[in-house]
Amino acid sequence: MFGYVKIYKPELKVKDHEVYKAIYCSLCRQLLKDYGLLAPLTLNYDFTLLALVRLGMKEECCGFEACRCVFFPLKKCSRCINGEDELSFAAAAAMIMCYYKVKDDIDDSSFLKGLVKRLIKPYFFFKRKKAAKKYAELDEAVSRMMSEQAQAEKSRAGVDASAHPSAKAMGELLSFGFSGETALSLERFGYLIGRWVYLMDALDDIEDDKKTGSYNVFNNINDNEKEAKEHAVRAVNLTAAQLTREFKELKVKRFSAILENIVYDGLFNSTELVLKRRKENERSV
Repeated sequence: MFGYVKIYKPELKVKDHEVYKAIYCSLCRQLLKDYGLLAPLTLNYDFTLLALVRLGMKEECCGFEACRCVFFPLKKCSRCINGEDELSFAAAAAMIMCYYKVKDDIDDSSFLKGLVKRLIKPYFFFKRKKAAKKYAELDEAVSRMMSEQAQAEKSRAGVDASAHPSAKAMGELLSFGFSGETALSLERFGYLIGRWVYLMDALDDIEDDKKTGSYNVFNNINDNEKEAKEHAVRAVNLTAAQLTREFKELKVKRFSAILENIVYDGLFNSTELVLKRRKENERSV
């Protein structure tokens, strides 16, 4: 998960933006409480979405209260007054995902380039171990995803097969602990979120991966950089369109305005920002 799934602030009401910030801050506090001082550094918008959706599916509203930022005491903010189970789950997901991401980056880099991550790996190893004790199925799902992802890249798989492990893992994360039709809807929605994030990351890294020789599914299927990027944009936008349709089937009990903003505006804005940044980089060369 890479922080692409976020709100589009210009189209979000102030009250809804305050709720979103409160959930973000609450997850930061949960990471600090459960896993220590460095854990909040793993927080991004994708994990906030995980907490937001799962909290939004619950019967009881988590509720909020005013507080002050743990790291900047002069700064006022808000936090959830309950809903710790879902925040704890999202925090555990962040630690487990980050450990496997660090491990994967080390495997894919030289000793010197991966030196910093080699140094922080022990920290994430023990924090992931702590999270796995509480959520063993979560750790198994992420571990399986990383293994399947590595196999897909090794076999030079196509777009669908390459995106499937990440998509499947996100579907499992969102639906974990739910049952019946609710679980199925969350799994389908999560699958498309995971697929979109994987494709977005590949789109964002096309030029860099081309230069370094790192694996990128779009470079793999098309050696022409321009055509590879066009293919990537089509795949990303098609997945976003599918996601909007699936979201309509999701019976969220609250935070619908925030989720609508993310799905209908935030995803497309993130795509535009990535493309804009790529164009600016091209002009600067």
